[in-house]
Amino acid sequence: MGRRWSLALVGAILLGAAFLAPIVRADPAISRAAADEGVAEWRFSNPANYSASDLDLGPAGASLAWLSLSHRDTTRSDFSLASSLANIDLVRTPGRVLLGDTSQAGPVQNLTFQPDPASMADDFLYAGGSNQNYGNAAQLFVGNWSNGTWTRSILQFPALPLPANATIVSASLELYYSFVINATPMDISVHAVTSNWTEFGSTWNSADGLAPWNAAGGDFDPAAVATVAGITNGTGWYGWNVTSLVAGWWTSAVPDEGLMVRQVSDTTATMGQKGFSSSEDPNATRRPRLQLAYTTPSSHGRLLSAPITAGGLAQWTGLWWNATVPSGTNVTLRFRTGDSVPVDATWSPWSVPLPIFGMPIAVPPTHYLQYLLDLFTPSATSPSVQDVTATFTRYAISGSVETEEFAPDPLLSWGLLTINATAPIGTSVTAAYSSDNGTSWLPTSSGQDLSAALVRGIRLQITLATNDTLVTPRIESVTLRYRLSSAALGNPAVGWGIAFFAFLTLLVLLRLRRHFAATGLLLIHTDGRVVGNAGVDGPRDEVATSAMLTLVHQFVRDSFQGPQGTGGELKSFQVDDKELTIAKGAFLYLALVGKGTKPRALASRLVKFLSGLETAYGPRLEKWDGLRSSTGDLEADLSWFLRKGYHAIALRRAVRYHA
Repeated sequence: MGRRWSLALVGAILLGAAFLAPIVRADPAISRAAADEGVAEWRFSNPANYSASDLDLGPAGASLAWLSLSHRDTTRSDFSLASSLANIDLVRTPGRVLLGDTSQAGPVQNLTFQPDPASMADDFLYAGGSNQNYGNAAQLFVGNWSNGTWTRSILQFPALPLPANATIVSASLELYYSFVINATPMDISVHAVTSNWTEFGSTWNSADGLAPWNAAGGDFDPAAVATVAGITNGTGWYGWNVTSLVAGWWTSAVPDEGLMVRQVSDTTATMGQKGFSSSEDPNATRRPRLQLAYTTPSSHGRLLSAPITAGGLAQWTGLWWNATVPSGTNVTLRFRTGDSVPVDATWSPWSVPLPIFGMPIAVPPTHYLQYLLDLFTPSATSPSVQDVTATFTRYAISGSVETEEFAPDPLLSWGLLTINATAPIGTSVTAAYSSDNGTSWLPTSSGQDLSAALVRGIRLQITLATNDTLVTPRIESVTLRYRLSSAALGNPAVGWGIAFFAFLTLLVLLRLRRHFAATGLLLIHTDGRVVGNAGVDGPRDEVATSAMLTLVHQFVRDSFQGPQGTGGELKSFQVDDKELTIAKGAFLYLALVGKGTKPRALASRLVKFLSGLETAYGPRLEKWDGLRSSTGDLEADLSWFLRKGYHAIALRRAVRYHA
């Protein structure tokens, strides 16, 4: 047959289609149950023929849409809905979560500061040896010696080993009473030294061996910082509260010239010498020391979010946030999930802190999630949180689909409505019909006779709903019977027209059997990633590829029994004027996009080619790292099969072994 003959047949078929137009529609599909009874069947394979809301339509029928949703807190009003706030500021910078008070003190820390002889300066001044230095002595003597002579001791600690941002809470000078001369009770006071001096130059008369004191016996503030009364002959540690003086040194409010330890009124007091260990004492544990208590800034803030609802039972998939975290500060985020509000003991425990800035999460499905933000700073600088986003997936709670108006001619009456559906426990499928093109709807159900409906065009509305948003009902098809008036039945041309139309169609199909054109090839991993593609439906048409890939994913999910198996299965479905034929392997799917009538051997060639790909590229593709560079010449093999392999007379080898 020549090309002109084929064109003539096509023209005749088009005329026949026009002649028989009352019984031909794309969707619903029309058939005859009897001479005067028609059957319309809606299978939802072509979404363009329907108006749908929150439903997925496809070759497998209609089901509730699988939704990828999120909840995001990012504005002041969002964060202000938190269940509780502690030291959190939402006002200073709207849309940011900040610490309210960054000057909070942390817990009190204790430090014993006992310097060695090399860093500690101490000496005792003896009125009886007015120009004698005792910087190397192992004792620090205090008190009146009789005969008008007495001793005083001076000490100077090196720089305090505290953090620069420390605040001194308390300080105590501790001296070890180790040398007992007599048991006479003595009151001993501590004073601030007011002149600079040196350990090995200071004497009763001189501050450094050169310059004299302003007054013999050392320069000091006569107001005692602290006094310990009644020291007799009990050896051991004695302490003086010198907090005000040491805190003044630390903040530079008071010059650090050291401390003087002296007997109260030593110029007139009676004899009562006491000897304390100096920094030169061979027993290092007895050397002078400061007992320090201090704090450092340690400001904490906490935001406990309100429970986030997923709108139904959902699979939580991730928790993400954006924050500014200056050096030394910190932000942590934890979460818990549950099925009741308010939160009760059935909720999960708090998670471990998530890494900055978020991650996918895998937890059992629940209705609610709650997060906990903890902010910290050791300084006046606060970290800042800009937003927190929780992502989750679930089925829509409900969804509906409406058909286009269907009006067979000449219609006599409507008949039985049948809805072929599956509705797991907790789900429902309801229906309604409209005889006024959707202005009003009347409820109906599967198995109901619609003969009472008005004899005019009809629309059907199917609504799916679920109480468990991880489960969906599904509609495979809807059929509606109707009766035709006898006027159409009395026309003998109709029967002959049908037969003539079928005959012409058969001739053209026989003619066009060989006219099959493959336009694209997709190689897809069982985890959903596209490993490779070729053809005009491949990388040069990204929008078409994305849409096609979505359809392939849905079809694979609904038609194959999961990703497990040894492969070899084959399925196909129609998308507009293209047909997708999909072969399933051990860990890959191969989808061929084409137009026209498929060659009889196409199925076996497709399966054989996919098996060869898995054999040749298996070690790379089974655990594919996602990089095209690791697939070798896979694209060349796909292009070869698209050009030649699928219609080769004999596929002697499944893969050209570019791998």
